[in-house]
Amino acid sequence: MTIASSVQLDMLNEVGNIGAGNAATSLSILMDRKVIMHLPWTRVCSIEEGCSILSRVGEVGICVEVRVEGNLSGTMLLTLTEDSAAHIISSFGTMLEGKTLVDDLAQSALMEVGNIVTGSFITAISNFVGETGMSTPPILLYDYFDAFICNTVIARTEGSDVVLVFKTELEVDGKAIFGDLAFLPSPEAFRAITKKLDVAEGMVEVNG
Repeated sequence: MTIASSVQLDMLNEVGNIGAGNAATSLSILMDRKVIMHLPWTRVCSIEEGCSILSRVGEVGICVEVRVEGNLSGTMLLTLTEDSAAHIISSFGTMLEGKTLVDDLAQSALMEVGNIVTGSFITAISNFVGETGMSTPPILLYDYFDAFICNTVIARTEGSDVVLVFKTELEVDGKAIFGDLAFLPSPEAFRAITKKLDVAEGMVEVNG
């Protein structure tokens, strides 16, 4: 099951950008830093293609995984390169001064960042579809991308063969943060999303 319409992808990307804007505002407050976040594109793809997009062969990185319960059940993933995660930690200032990515306090901060970002996207998608999605406590993985991405994606597909990838552009204090966001919806959640997109696209065609 795929979303082929460019109109539907544009709608989904706009929903994602609403989530990105809300996430940037919350992160700015949390870190007391200027944070900018937007999505240049959104793609609905197969598990294989999703793994290819999200993986960074030979690179070590961070993945914050958040399970979603309710009518929009599934899994949200926020991935960050190692350097980007380290910059986020340094952006917390004296609160995390001297902390590295292996420190519990630093990892807790990254999980909170991931919780804010994924939560903002879940809320934006829930509001658009009109269904509920509730986040569970985040889990952090710190390893090679190709070691954790596909294992996580495959383990969380819940019978679905679809991954929604939101290409993420994030800046903290003017420094680019490299990472991506993905939603692995359950089959029921994906059907709810596509149904809403079909209705919304039909309204655009009528009003157009």
